Amino acid sequence: MSAKSHSPSAHQGAPPQVSPGELLGRSVAELAALPELRGEPAFRARQLAIWLYRRGASEAAAMTDLPGRLRERLAARYTIGRLAPVAEARARDASAVKLLLATRDGLRVEAVLLRTARRDTLCISSQIGCAYGCRFCATAAMGLARNLGRGEILAQVLALQAERARLGGEGLFNLVFMGMGEPLANYEELVGAIRILTDDHGVGIGRRRITVSTVGLPHAVRRLGREDPAVRLALSLNATENATRSQLMPINRRFPIEALLPAVADYRARTGQRVTFEYVLLAGVNDRRADAERLAAWARRYDCKVNLIRFNPHPLSRLRPTPPERVEAFRETMLPISPTVTLRESLGEEILAACGQLSTAYPPE
Repeated sequence: MSAKSHSPSAHQGAPPQVSPGELLGRSVAELAALPELRGEPAFRARQLAIWLYRRGASEAAAMTDLPGRLRERLAARYTIGRLAPVAEARARDASAVKLLLATRDGLRVEAVLLRTARRDTLCISSQIGCAYGCRFCATAAMGLARNLGRGEILAQVLALQAERARLGGEGLFNLVFMGMGEPLANYEELVGAIRILTDDHGVGIGRRRITVSTVGLPHAVRRLGREDPAVRLALSLNATENATRSQLMPINRRFPIEALLPAVADYRARTGQRVTFEYVLLAGVNDRRADAERLAAWARRYDCKVNLIRFNPHPLSRLRPTPPERVEAFRETMLPISPTVTLRESLGEEILAACGQLSTAYPPE
């Protein structure tokens, strides 16, 4: 574990509340309760939400189908709550754009747009830094500054959507909570953001196009299943033995593999969604044939997908990626046993925007 990392606790990382002077992060019901909307028709709150989350308005004056007097009242009391752009980096092949954004208290967060011929993906952060100390992850070396609020989560989406529009992107997209931080450690703000993301008067993205990735917090996984937001869940597994996983991911000492897999089964049973096992392949650490066989057996038993991920090197880790020929051997060992095994295409490595590389210690230039 990095010297900056620390064990999470109940009081660390508390999210900021929706600022009284900001509109982003408010649901339609919360917008309807604003004093400025009293006496207005009920549909005004829905119009306001569409301007905020679908059209990406940056100021109340732009909301042209609202009455002028209402726009003036909103402008006098509120800002939208967008995050200020600080820097950006672009992959040479145009497959990735990384944005560095500033929060109102002067902290920094990264968000990434990933582009393929098939579909765009928005990679969103849920915290500034992370408390869980995973050895392969650059964000972990930052430690945890704080959770992000709903509005700050949604502001990243809007910033990436604006970038996507500038690049000519249109149509459906996927959204993954695989940026900085552990999403389920910021549960209330995460779920609040998801509800606005999936609201017809919010961003309007389908629930099955959203994936939440977790280091493995069984209680939160079960809670997410009970509350059934019906999003996709990905478990960052990365080892098939507790000793190895505890070295890579200190949270495993508290929640070992045998505590995680029943939570996965519970999520699958409650939501009907197949969980994905994410497995970062590390040379000489977790890439043996026995690992492939155990991983395949678990995927078959729990009816899970498997995403094999080549480790993306970064300056904050001495770990090394498994060579390509051994990656292929690992995958071939799994194929006769596991229901679905894919090798995730890594995008943005050259700009430190790929899986596990996000860190404001190395901002875009």
